[in-house]
Amino acid sequence: MRTTSATTTTAALALLTTAGLASAQSFSGTLGTPGFNGSYVAGMTIHDDGSGESLFVVGSFTIAGGGSTGSQIARWDGTDWQSVGGGLQGGYTNAVKAFQGDLIAAGYFDSADGVAGSAKLARWDGTAWNAMDAQSSIFLNSMWDLEVYDDGSTGEQLYIAGNYGNLNGQAGLNHIAKWDGTTYSSVGGTIGGAVPLIVLDLHQANLGAGNALYAGGRFLTIGGTAALNVAQWDGSSWSDMDQGLSRTSGFAQVLHMTNWDDGSGEALYIGGRFNLAGGSPVSQNIAKWDGMSWSDMGSGFDGDVHELVVYDDGSGEALYALGNFSNSGSTPIAGVARWNGSDWEAVSTSVNGSIFTGIVYDAGEGEALIIGGGFSNINGTSSNRIVSYLTASCPADLNNDGVLDFFDISAYLAAYSSADPIADFNDDGLFDFFDISAYLGAYSAGCP
Repeated sequence: MRTTSATTTTAALALLTTAGLASAQSFSGTLGTPGFNGSYVAGMTIHDDGSGESLFVVGSFTIAGGGSTGSQIARWDGTDWQSVGGGLQGGYTNAVKAFQGDLIAAGYFDSADGVAGSAKLARWDGTAWNAMDAQSSIFLNSMWDLEVYDDGSTGEQLYIAGNYGNLNGQAGLNHIAKWDGTTYSSVGGTIGGAVPLIVLDLHQANLGAGNALYAGGRFLTIGGTAALNVAQWDGSSWSDMDQGLSRTSGFAQVLHMTNWDDGSGEALYIGGRFNLAGGSPVSQNIAKWDGMSWSDMGSGFDGDVHELVVYDDGSGEALYALGNFSNSGSTPIAGVARWNGSDWEAVSTSVNGSIFTGIVYDAGEGEALIIGGGFSNINGTSSNRIVSYLTASCPADLNNDGVLDFFDISAYLAAYSSADPIADFNDDGLFDFFDISAYLGAYSAGCP
């Protein structure tokens, strides 16, 4: 029988409104158990190589657990990590990107599955690794990032960033170049300056004036144009971004960029190591570029920002910062932070290694922010080199917005009053105070 008297309902409301708010997010170690042996995960992408859409990761590691022996690159099959061909041998791998139906791996490896001419840059066609003739006469021939971009005249091409020189044996093809699937060519010239020269990140975005390619790293000029560590390519020339990003002491560097609309228009968000933007003080190691000017991002961070990812954790889309930081102003934050519109909130309060990369993907537990690096434990969750931050299953979150609050209480009371089966929280077929007590317990306990 039902007991939904006014007295019972009023008592329930009084009890429920005294419960504290709770978050419905959690870390999961599924991907990292056993995960990877070795140093770190450095890059990720989503690609279908003919075996179904999968998460691919690269770095400096071997697959743990004995099921596969691949190194530096792995594919998640929904249950386990699998090798990709014979893997990549020697050194490390920094980036992975899909292009023209194939998967491109870039870094400082000696070969891909022993294929001649496949050092540093190689192409996986779903069956075998192939050389890309990316040999360089300079020893520090490392590739650091890849981006696919269409400048509007030649179709999509693969842009390659790094600290390499004489790519494909072509004198002067240094630090940044593009590949159309057959031929390498220049992107308006190379970088220069008195800093350790390198292009570390490439990102395309449309901030309202058409699609453009952005390059970040350590440089003072690019294509002969003065530009401090970040610049914009429009398909024909490089331009400065209001004096760029720098530091009051030591060299600055841009490590990662992403675009996002926070409600005020599309903008470019940039992380790295800097404290000046346009020559003026800016939030440490992170800044926003709206296409015309720079602005602060709260209190910034006390360490490098390696990656920026837009993710909806169930409470709305937000910008997440990942990196080697411990604090944002006076707020302790260990490597993972969420932007709340005015400042940074802690997502993780402990991590025992570096965080380098992240991507949003459903690897079998629901859509999650997947985080890679050199850690084995984050926020008390054991996970070797890779972990998922996801919206957890939460029975008390009746409106499925990822947060427990008065709206869930209201939804429960409405369901209880109308004898909706969802309100039978102890599954005994009755609607009584024991259901209210069970819901109150779930609400007060929060979510895992």
